[in-house]
Amino acid sequence: MSMRIAILGGRFDPPHIGHFLIAQQTLELIPHIDRLLLVPAATHQWKPTEASEKDRLTMLAPFAKGKIEISDTEIKRGGISYSIDTIRHVKQQTKAEIFWIVGSDILSEFDRWEKKDELTRLATFLVFPRDPYHLPKRLPKGFTLVKSPDLLSTNISSTVIRNRIKAGKSISHLVPRETEEYIIKHELYKL
Repeated sequence: MSMRIAILGGRFDPPHIGHFLIAQQTLELIPHIDRLLLVPAATHQWKPTEASEKDRLTMLAPFAKGKIEISDTEIKRGGISYSIDTIRHVKQQTKAEIFWIVGSDILSEFDRWEKKDELTRLATFLVFPRDPYHLPKRLPKGFTLVKSPDLLSTNISSTVIRNRIKAGKSISHLVPRETEEYIIKHELYKL
C-alpha cells in the first residue's frame, strides 16, 4: 500500500489557528493519512505576501507536531507557486497518494487554477467548510467534503489578523503564542 500524504498550501501570511484546526482535523477525520505537509507559497498566483519567506516558515514552525510537517518545496522552487507543480514534485519524491486540502471559499475560483483537469487526476481534493462560504449542492469531480458533526469550522483569516495588527488589536489565541511573539519581535504587519 502506498503512503498517503495530505497537503495544505497557502501564503500563511501569517499562519493562524484556523490553519492548525484544518490540519489537525484532517488527520483526525481521515486517519489513513500518513503525513500532512504545510506548504507556504513562494509567490502566490493572485495575491501578494507581506512577510518574507523566512518569516512565514519560522511562524509556521509551532504547527509541526506529530504527522504535521513543514515543507519549503515551493519556496525552494521559487517563482509563482502552482499546486500542480507541488503535487507532481511530492508524487515524484514519495510515490504517495496525494490529498490536497482546500477551504470551501476556493471552490468558486478553482476554474482559474493552472491545469485543473490534471490536478484532479493526480490528487483528491478535500474540502473544508469555511464560514460564510456556502457549499454547492454537488462538489466537482475529484472533490470530497470533510464532514463530521463535531467539525470545527472558522472564518479566521490571515487578512483579518493582519488588519488587527495594523489597528493595534490583540491577536492572542488567533495564532500560536510563538507566532505572536515572533510577529511582535520582528514588528511584522504594522505598515
